[in-house]
Amino acid sequence: MRAIVVSGLAVLGCSSSIDTITAITTSPLELTPTFSPSIGDYYVRCTEGDNSLSVTVDAASTTTTTYLITEDQPLVIGDYWIRCLPHDFPNITVVKYPDVGTPTPGYYLVNSMKYAAVLDGNGTPVWYQHAKSACDVDSLAPGQISYLPNAEFPYSFDTSVNIELDVLGTQPTMLQSPDAPTDAHELRLLANGDYLLFADVVVPGVDLTGLAGFGSNESIDDCKIEEVSPDGNLVWSWLASDHVDPVRESLAPATNMIDQVNVVDWFHCNSIDVAANGDLLVSARHANAVYYVERATGQIAWKLGGTPHNKDGAAHIVVTNDSEGGFNLQHDARFAGSGDITLFDDHGADAGAGSAVARGVELALDHDAGTAQVVWQFLGTGESQYMGSFRRYSDGDSVIGWGYVSNSPRILTETDSSGNDVLDVLFSLPMPTEAVSYRAVKVPLSQLDIAELRATTAQ
Repeated sequence: MRAIVVSGLAVLGCSSSIDTITAITTSPLELTPTFSPSIGDYYVRCTEGDNSLSVTVDAASTTTTTYLITEDQPLVIGDYWIRCLPHDFPNITVVKYPDVGTPTPGYYLVNSMKYAAVLDGNGTPVWYQHAKSACDVDSLAPGQISYLPNAEFPYSFDTSVNIELDVLGTQPTMLQSPDAPTDAHELRLLANGDYLLFADVVVPGVDLTGLAGFGSNESIDDCKIEEVSPDGNLVWSWLASDHVDPVRESLAPATNMIDQVNVVDWFHCNSIDVAANGDLLVSARHANAVYYVERATGQIAWKLGGTPHNKDGAAHIVVTNDSEGGFNLQHDARFAGSGDITLFDDHGADAGAGSAVARGVELALDHDAGTAQVVWQFLGTGESQYMGSFRRYSDGDSVIGWGYVSNSPRILTETDSSGNDVLDVLFSLPMPTEAVSYRAVKVPLSQLDIAELRATTAQ
């Protein structure tokens, strides 16, 4: 989208330097956030078609100019960018708590149904892309943003699903599983330049007798982890059903009609993390469990949560002395630097958690005792029905992505090292389920160049 560029204040009828701007106001569309000389990025919320925008600039003198601006189009006044935000972009509310603390600088990578986005610390979308169904926005390397523009839920059944890799300033590339529908839940970048992702494999004729009311001839969605090279070749794979027993380990199976076949979603893998030695941490939502997979053998060494059983005879680690009664339907399990495990606990009532609330939680594992203890948590306001994330960062801050909590429009909360809430970001739309972010990931300002973010928005 071509920018409207005001190269100097002389264009607006002033003769002073662009650096002398003391105020910018807009009408009838409101400038957000309120202008400050130290803030470079703003937006106005536009309607479809042409929008008449009256812009008043205060410098050595005051000048008002009217522009016709359309959705996605930026108006650039010297160093200040004003984006004409599309009408269907979620309404954004930012709540800060300056009396408590201030978030560390950074960008927040989030999504709504129709947009993948990067927000700055004021909640301004400094980068976004339109999508059919956006999911899993991340930045795995400096200058790179990845996301799924056509994600399917609760898992993928169409081989056209792909992951878009945007190296800012270059042509985007696509990545997908070479042999099965690409799952929307995860993408990890390995040290050798390959990627880890999930693929969804429908397997017919599986005996699920003993699991809920299922029978001896069921079709299941089997979770497959794949290492894929940048050029799309399969390097390594791991299949959940080889190591996990659907009947004895699934605790919250769901069913979905796929191509007129009733498919049992018994495992529902939703995150991968990679240890320094290459081993994997895999979250299985419908098993209420997190699995440690030895990369060299594919064997599961230990299992956190869920049932005591495992095909590989994995050591079972039980969460004890937890005021919230353990985790379930979890997302985003990650290794913490101390050897702890962090995860987002959806705490869904349909898995027996009653009125418990979603939370970001860190667990310390005692492998000798086979137990795990809560060492840090931040509680939400209600259960999260799906999605969500939790990350702890080296600067001491933590970011919780809340997924879909029906009684709250918050998509993320940032806390300081003491656990104080220092930032909340809220999304809202007429359809609340379209304003849900799968995850909320924070990266330092140095990870993404602001000029490239601005230049590649809505491209």
